[in-house]
Amino acid sequence: MKTVGLIAFIVVLAIELIFMNALNSLNQGILQLSNINIFSQPKISFFIEGNKLEVCINNPENFSIVVCNINGKEISLPNPRIVPALTAENITLQVNNYHEFYNNIRNNDCIVFIKLHFLNVTVCTSETI
Repeated sequence: MKTVGLIAFIVVLAIELIFMNALNSLNQGILQLSNINIFSQPKISFFIEGNKLEVCINNPENFSIVVCNINGKEISLPNPRIVPALTAENITLQVNNYHEFYNNIRNNDCIVFIKLHFLNVTVCTSETI
């Protein structure tokens, strides 16, 4: 009977150590992934001049970024644009209704959705202007 108890204890101890080691490895892997910051974020700035809304996208990386879409209440990007590596591009956005657009800005209700594509990855983000 002592032998069965000893074997059961060793099996439970081994399973516990394996489980704890696997969990610890998983936690370390997640921590390492969350600490990776390979890319600098593209800098996105909005400029309003008269009846024109422009967005400046600064690409600090050595690969191109495709601006697939920019849209929001009363604004849109007419066509996708490419921002070459290590450059900045000014992109003019289409404003459908200037009066409503300016009211949205005054009321802090102008959220712009931006869809970018680079290195076979598509990223969506939003900005309030």
